[in-house]
Amino acid sequence: MNTTLAAVEQVPGTADTDTTIDLTAVTAYTAGIVRLAEAKGLRPAWGQPHGRTRRIILNAVGPHGAFGSIVIGRTSGKVLRAEVIHGNDAKVPRRATGTNAVRALLMEVTPSACRQGCTAQSSTACRP
Repeated sequence: MNTTLAAVEQVPGTADTDTTIDLTAVTAYTAGIVRLAEAKGLRPAWGQPHGRTRRIILNAVGPHGAFGSIVIGRTSGKVLRAEVIHGNDAKVPRRATGTNAVRALLMEVTPSACRQGCTAQSSTACRP
C-alpha cells in the first residue's frame, strides 16, 4: 500500500525547472538547513517519499564533490537525520541525527573545486 501512496503523492519541487527546491511543507528551521546545503553547493532536490519520511538528495557537481541526503519527517517537516560523503574518494560517510547536528554537519562541508567532467584521480587534484 505504501508504494501506491508514494507513486500517487506529488513530490514537491520535482516539476520545477529552476535550481531552488520547493520548501512549502517543511519547518522554517528545515528550510534554513536546505538553504545552507544550497550555499555549500550541494544542489538539494527531492527524492521519492518512503514510509513516514521524505528524502532530500544532496549532490555537488563532479565526481569528487560531496553527496548524501537529508531525511525529514513526512508530516512534521522536521529534519530527522543526514548523511554526507565528502566525494568519491572519501573513506567514511559523516552522519548526524537531529536538526542541530545536521546543521553542524553541513557547516563542515566545503564547496567542491571539482567540475563536471573532472578526470582527476582524487579531490585534492581537482582544479578550481
